[in-house]
Amino acid sequence: MPAFTAPDGLHLVFEAVEAPRPRSAVLFLPGWSDHGGRWLETAERLRKAGHSVYLLDLRGQGRSEGRRGHLSRFSQLLGDLQAFRRQVRVRTDAPQVLLGHSFGGLVVLRYLETQPSDPVTAAVVSSPFLGLGYAVNPLKLLAGRLLADLAPAVALRTGLDPEALSRDPAVAAGYRADPLVHARMTAGAWKEIQWAQRAVAADAHRIDRPVQFLLAGEDRIVDAGMARAFADGLRGDVQVRWYPEMYHEALHDPQRDHPLADILTFLARATPPA
Repeated sequence: MPAFTAPDGLHLVFEAVEAPRPRSAVLFLPGWSDHGGRWLETAERLRKAGHSVYLLDLRGQGRSEGRRGHLSRFSQLLGDLQAFRRQVRVRTDAPQVLLGHSFGGLVVLRYLETQPSDPVTAAVVSSPFLGLGYAVNPLKLLAGRLLADLAPAVALRTGLDPEALSRDPAVAAGYRADPLVHARMTAGAWKEIQWAQRAVAADAHRIDRPVQFLLAGEDRIVDAGMARAFADGLRGDVQVRWYPEMYHEALHDPQRDHPLADILTFLARATPPA
């Protein structure tokens, strides 16, 4: 399986689903406690439409190195993504498009705000983690705040309900049985994520690339209304696709043909044939 070395020396793993003479290179960033292997069907559909797809296991997630569920600094993820882009360029010179789901969507948005000297062609953001869509026990939140400075590597259960991922019961069953899913987050990681959410909201005006948002109306994991308000506040080439009845993982929905078709239409416009 292909891999590369992050700026701080961690070994990061990715999946490569490549098309001959690709129209674009789609760099896929999964969510928290997630990994690229869960999204191979999506990648294969994009490959059949002429796009190469590279699915990264973020640090501390999936098969990549790093303490499970921990994040020392959010900025490390931006350096990882920059190194990932260089690695993909070795394989193809096709225009690069970022596709971030959930936590990966938060990383993509922050990257778009902070990397103006090395712009990507476009980005697709699916159910970005700009805010929680479910209630967390107040005692857990208090413990997280106290531990963030005292013991940032202490991990707590995320409390995510696998049934809220998709209307397809097989998705929840697969998530529960997946040995690469850890379903935990350290206090330090939660502090960094909250910082990144505030930074993304504050620096939204810096985004100048074409962006497509895929938002699920019945999302009970992230706050879809907050994401829609964020997208509506952006200037420039922004497209919002709202799926009223879908859950958090629209690309794993029984009707996933709809968001997939929307992505392909967006990519066709953003990456015209040479």
